[in-house]
Amino acid sequence: MSKTGYKRHGFTIFLLSGCLMVMVFMGITLSTVLDGSYVKRVLTNDNNVALIRNYTNQKLGSLVNSYSPINNLSATTLSKSEVKKIINTSVDELYDGNPKLNTGDAILGTIGDNLKSESKAQGLNIGPEIDETLSSNKGIMDQIVNDNIGPINSALQNIKQIRGIVKTIILVAAILFILLAFRLRLKVGSNMLFLHHIGTVGICASILLAIVLVFIYYPVATYITSNVEYGVKDVLYNILNGIFTNYISILIMMFVLSIIDWGSTGKYKYN
Repeated sequence: MSKTGYKRHGFTIFLLSGCLMVMVFMGITLSTVLDGSYVKRVLTNDNNVALIRNYTNQKLGSLVNSYSPINNLSATTLSKSEVKKIINTSVDELYDGNPKLNTGDAILGTIGDNLKSESKAQGLNIGPEIDETLSSNKGIMDQIVNDNIGPINSALQNIKQIRGIVKTIILVAAILFILLAFRLRLKVGSNMLFLHHIGTVGICASILLAIVLVFIYYPVATYITSNVEYGVKDVLYNILNGIFTNYISILIMMFVLSIIDWGSTGKYKYN
């Protein structure tokens, strides 16, 4: 492609690249960060469940075991299936925009049921004492939950509106992309030359997306390092890396396909 050709359509190519980058970035965001089902899948993989289970059981050990009859019961330790159930409940609350988190109640309720079952199996009639112990620790548990996922809950209070805004942005970018692509095709007068330009658009969009990801990833990673408690930090890193793996895989695929398109149609030049 000659420099003259790029000068003729450079601005249109730049706008097309921006529209494509916005569509890809917002589309991935909509299907990952803003999708509760995706977040559940990430959180409930074995590695994250083990991390959350260890952290939760450590916190529970310092709360519930203060009562001596309960201290000898193993039911204060959450199982993997119970942790997954609590994760699913918590994510549903977060992505429903619920202003009040009931995660603490779910954790203590699960522990209470386990303790009562085990105490009965051992011939102990301490149901009221268990309820009293759990009730006395409710405020502390709620504080632990709010300290760890309260900021996330605050950010997701308007999740439905955010999804709507993202969908609108994608729609507007898609309409602009189609109009600009149609305009470019009319101007170049050749299907193959148009495809060559689209390859250029894909390459530029990939570069723009890579720049955006760099500017987002490192501030978020720094925030997690500086502001999140150690037990939760590894989980958030796993989530962050899992989400960015999706962005990067799509970016690489788009870049490779664009290079193939650009290279295979490179012989169609302006005179």
